[in-house]
Amino acid sequence: MYLQVQIREEDQDDCRFLWRDETQEICKYRLTRVCFGLTCSPFLAVSTVRVHARRNKTTAPRTASEVLCNMYVDDLATS
Repeated sequence: MYLQVQIREEDQDDCRFLWRDETQEICKYRLTRVCFGLTCSPFLAVSTVRVHARRNKTTAPRTASEVLCNMYVDDLATS
């Protein structure tokens, strides 16, 4: 789920890293998606899902309710 959440462009520099092979110069990379290992990743993923559930309360009320009431971290527990 994390890789489906885009990082805002103004925050991508905070997720920058450097890579270098022995034969090449240093390359700069920036993450554009939320990745595993960031302390904020669970919050960003869950809050994104909750925002979309709230936005779609009128078009899909049952689905929105299930997501908002039965989601724990990245698991949806319903029966």
